[in-house]
Amino acid sequence: MPLATGISNRQAGDVADGAAPIAGGGLSSPPPPPGAGGGAAGDACMKDFVPLREETEKRGKAIKAASDRHASPQEACKLIGNYSQAEIRMIKYVDTNASKCGIPPQISDQLKTGHKNTEALLKKVCNVAEQAAAQPRGPAGPSLSDVLGSSASLPEATPTKKGGSTFDTLNGNVLTR
Repeated sequence: MPLATGISNRQAGDVADGAAPIAGGGLSSPPPPPGAGGGAAGDACMKDFVPLREETEKRGKAIKAASDRHASPQEACKLIGNYSQAEIRMIKYVDTNASKCGIPPQISDQLKTGHKNTEALLKKVCNVAEQAAAQPRGPAGPSLSDVLGSSASLPEATPTKKGGSTFDTLNGNVLTR
């Protein structure tokens, strides 16, 4: 089942697999940006892009680990927020360097679609975290003693009459009549 938040292990696993969705939804690694004709420009693009992708994958794996150990909604909200920030950095890099690095436009579109899915998940998980934080801890209403009107002290033990026998009835001892 999910983190205590409604994220399924599949969703968390998809996030952990990488940074962006392949066309059609889900979150998984995008293909690396191709170099503009190889050479130094391509190497520079890869050198700059790979750390962004690795950071996003690392944060996705942290979400998967949290899901596997059923982390709190507050922790999941924080982790997904961190993942979202890493996605934004990757999207900005791709948008800024698309022409220089020869990155096809569909890569940017896939990253943006994946980020929309991440934002929806973030909103859902953080709403659950807020609701969990808003719920009062401890008893919400009166205790059972308050409802029943009983006191917390134990009743006094009263000594019982001794000397009764097997032949005692409600009206006295049958043998003494």
